[in-house]
Amino acid sequence: MGSAPGDSGASAIESGNTVTVDGRLQVDSVGIAYRRISPGGTDSRHISTGNSPVIVMLHEGLGSITQWRDLPEVLARRCGLEVVAYDRGGYGRSDPLPEAYSDGFMEREATEVLPAVLDELGARRPILVGHSDGASISLIAAGLASVVPLGVAVIAPHSFIEDICIDGIRAIDGQREQVISGLARHHDHPRLAFERWRDVWLTPRFRHWDIRPLLERIDCPVLVLQGDGDQYGTESQVSTIVQSAPNATGHLLADCGHVAHRDQPERIAGYLADFVSGCAAAGS
Repeated sequence: MGSAPGDSGASAIESGNTVTVDGRLQVDSVGIAYRRISPGGTDSRHISTGNSPVIVMLHEGLGSITQWRDLPEVLARRCGLEVVAYDRGGYGRSDPLPEAYSDGFMEREATEVLPAVLDELGARRPILVGHSDGASISLIAAGLASVVPLGVAVIAPHSFIEDICIDGIRAIDGQREQVISGLARHHDHPRLAFERWRDVWLTPRFRHWDIRPLLERIDCPVLVLQGDGDQYGTESQVSTIVQSAPNATGHLLADCGHVAHRDQPERIAGYLADFVSGCAAAGS
């Protein structure tokens, strides 16, 4: 898997007590947009590589760097660690993938793309923070040991397919033009991003997708967060992961939907900051 220099075309912007660097790297034929947020006092030109933990954020199925809102900056400030977020192929400002998604698209992201991104950016001791599809990708990467994280925090994860998930996607497909219009603020190719996401999730054979056998192989700390009003998953996702992964804890958040960092930003930031700080301290 070829890659180009990680800071190719990168530009830095200072904001408050953080420094943000936007850049692009190459994974095979796909240009990947990324953002690095450094806490105050950190050299903005390079990630603190080697033994320094780095928070790595993986977005949801229709997400992007910008749809994390201010959570990356909040975590950088509270934890005193660098944060990396990137747009998967076809999302945000990254190039479209040359092929449609297959049933194993999350496994490919976990075993090929994520390791390549981390290697290119020198993030050798990652703490993964994933939302929805990004949460599942994080769990797969840890379970298959394609990445060896200090910890994995997941928001609204999928470990198996529930009826509520398929029903929720069918419902959003009924409002596709409105959804695509909203996505255009965050994505260069909003229609393609939506249709590829919808098509793979609604493929009948994808109903058999299941990563539960991998959960018991994750030996790092795991934090599971989910809203009680999640439109795409039930409390079973939390209980399944907590009961299967050896070192997992979970919380069901009241009055909270699928995008928990939008609905309960302070609670999510608090849980994540405590978890990340604990993982970083334990790994030091």
